[in-house]
Amino acid sequence: MLGFNQDEYQTSAREIIAAREVAQQVADEIHRDGYRNLFFASVGGSLAPMMAVNEFAKVMTTRPVFTEQAAELMARGHRQLTRDSVVITLSKSGDTKESVAVAEWCKAQGIRVVAVTKNADSPLARAASWHIPMRHKNGVEFEYMLLYWLFFRLVALNDEFPQWERFASQLERLPEGLLQAKRQFDGRAATLAAKYHDADYMMWVGGAEMWGEVYLFSMCILEEMQWKRTKSVSSAEFFHGTLELLEKPVPLFLVKGEGACRALDQRVERFAAKITDCLEVIDPQAFPLAGIDDEFRWIVAPCVVSTLLVDRLAAHFEQQTGHDLNIRRYYRQFDY
Repeated sequence: MLGFNQDEYQTSAREIIAAREVAQQVADEIHRDGYRNLFFASVGGSLAPMMAVNEFAKVMTTRPVFTEQAAELMARGHRQLTRDSVVITLSKSGDTKESVAVAEWCKAQGIRVVAVTKNADSPLARAASWHIPMRHKNGVEFEYMLLYWLFFRLVALNDEFPQWERFASQLERLPEGLLQAKRQFDGRAATLAAKYHDADYMMWVGGAEMWGEVYLFSMCILEEMQWKRTKSVSSAEFFHGTLELLEKPVPLFLVKGEGACRALDQRVERFAAKITDCLEVIDPQAFPLAGIDDEFRWIVAPCVVSTLLVDRLAAHFEQQTGHDLNIRRYYRQFDY
C-alpha cells in the first residue's frame, strides 16, 4: 500500500495495547477519588476522537460529559468546571500550545488533568495529574483505543456498561481489522484521489459519532495539509443551508455512521444522488471487523473511517497533488 509500513503499524498496535493497563488504572484512580463530571479539551485533529466519545456519553452515561475547544474553554471558562471535574486532553507531540496551556490553567486551579500524549517528559505530561502513553508511530486511529479504555472503564465503574470486559478485550483485536480495512479500501482511495484531487471545491458530510472524522479530514487534512477548499457540515444541518450549493459537478463525500443517526446520513444520500454526479459514500459498515461484536460496531466505526481517510485517502491525495502532507505555510511557522 502506498506510503504504508505494515511492520511499523503492527508494532504501534502492540504499543497501544500495552498501554491498556495504564488507561484502565487511571480510570480506576479517578473513580476511587471521585469526580462530578468529565471535560474533554483539545484543539484541531485531537478533538475528533473526543467528539465521538461525547456522542457515546449522551446515550451511555448519566455523568455529565463536555467536549471543549481548549482555547475557548480558557477564554470563556465554564461554570461546570470545578475541582470536582477531571479534564482529559490529548496531543501526540505533547507541546501543542493550547493543550499545554489548558492543562497548566487547570493545574493552577487545582483541577485534575489526564494527558494522553507520547512522552512523559513533555510539557503536557508534566502539567497533568495522570499520563497515558501514546507510543505509536503509525496509526492515528489508535488514539481512539486509549480514550475508549479510559472512558468506557469509567462508564462501567458507574454501573452503566456491563459489557465492559468483553468490549475492552475485543478492542485488542481491532488493529487487525483496521489493517484489513486499509487493504480493502486502498484501491478505491487511489481512484478517489485521482478523480477529485484537482476539484475546486468539495463537500464533506457526516454526523453524530462520525462528525469528528468529517471535521478532521476536511479541515486538518484537505485544508491544512493539502490546501483544498472544502465545506464540512453535519448530516442533520446539511438541509438547512448547504444543500443549495450542491450542483451536478460538485463532489459530495458522505461519511455514514452505524448508530442511531445513520437514518440522517441516508436522507442526505437519497437527496444528493438526485443532484450531483459526484456522490461518494464512505460506509464503515462495508468493512468486516473479525472479533468485534455487532453491538460494538457503532462505537468502533469512527476508528474504521479514520484508518480509511486519514491514512489511505490522505496518502493518495498527497501523491496526486504532489503536495507533501508535512508542508505548511502558516501553522507552527511563526507566532500568531
